[in-house]
Amino acid sequence: MLPFLLPVGVFSAVGYVLGRQAAKKNKGGEEPVHANEMRIEMIRDHVFSDESFILATEDVPLDNRYGDRVLSSDNEFSRTATVTLDIDRSTEVNSSVRSGFGKLFSSQIGGELSKTLGVRVGSQITRKIRLNFSVSPHKKVLYRVIWKQESRRGEFDIMVNGKRRFRVPYLITYGLSHSVESIEGMEVTHPPVLEGITSPRSGDDGGKAGDGGVTQ
Repeated sequence: MLPFLLPVGVFSAVGYVLGRQAAKKNKGGEEPVHANEMRIEMIRDHVFSDESFILATEDVPLDNRYGDRVLSSDNEFSRTATVTLDIDRSTEVNSSVRSGFGKLFSSQIGGELSKTLGVRVGSQITRKIRLNFSVSPHKKVLYRVIWKQESRRGEFDIMVNGKRRFRVPYLITYGLSHSVESIEGMEVTHPPVLEGITSPRSGDDGGKAGDGGVTQ
């Protein structure tokens, strides 16, 4: 899939960083660059993909194969997720990360993505939900709560002091959502005979009832 360009424009993310990094001599005999003289410009954000992924699942089985009326269950679920940002350190930026640019790049990229996505790197979000599951007579259903997060993979063009240009790949995960799926088990048409007593067969209403349901 061809990468799509997110026209973020040229962000003059000019931040004079207060640090204790010693001055280093650049290649070609350039003037030494001090940490407090470093100027970072975010040129463009190349977005490669936006996807969702499964963070966790929780199962609730309901077995009503031998019941003659609807079986329901109230359930509460809670999940916490963290907004994370990872920079690919196996590319050309590796040497820059070691030289002290890594934290600057991570901070600037995190700031731009926070504005674009409305999230804050390192923050946590907690969701609490209440769900009512039900299953019809003579049915067995497994309900599965699926927790998901979103992810974005891309690459930032970054200019340092108007001279050195880097392409920095990143992966950010954020958000927290849920969905529910149901997996139907074996249907029992004739309940078993217990201790010589024959259980009455269900009427048409039981045979035509739905598999179950979910309410919030």
